[in-house]
Amino acid sequence: GHATKQIDAKTLWGGKMSPFSTSYGKLMMWFFLVSDALTFGGLLMAYGFTRHATDQAWPIGEETFNSLPFLGHGYPLIYVALMTFILIVSSVTMVLAVEAGHRMDRRGVTKWMIATIIGGFFFVGSQAWEWYHFIHGSEFGKVELVDGSQAIVKGHFGEIENF
Repeated sequence: GHATKQIDAKTLWGGKMSPFSTSYGKLMMWFFLVSDALTFGGLLMAYGFTRHATDQAWPIGEETFNSLPFLGHGYPLIYVALMTFILIVSSVTMVLAVEAGHRMDRRGVTKWMIATIIGGFFFVGSQAWEWYHFIHGSEFGKVELVDGSQAIVKGHFGEIENF
């Protein structure tokens, strides 16, 4: 392989060739993956720090995300799972479009890109529906207090009547 090949210093750092016999595309993909991991790692750490540093109650996810479009309440986290599935499937269709492009299959690229765009519209539409109903004011449900007890919140998000 490339890792065992000996390269003299002039060839290695003299320009015109990639260090360590790595292609430009592969090197940039590693830069992207590392930057993506650092970005999301930082976001998750900030979330964890904020969540555990506060004394205020956080909503219970299964009760906050408890609705499905056109079917109402009583489906905890099903809609979140559906949106995750749509996002993964649209990622797969994009990979299939790229693969069809490598084979110079114009009809395949068109077919898989249309499927990817439709999946993207469904995902973005689902996000809009979820956030509209979450922020606009669906029943907020229970919250867990610092002492471990649960309290029922009456009213809508942002307009809590009593606690």
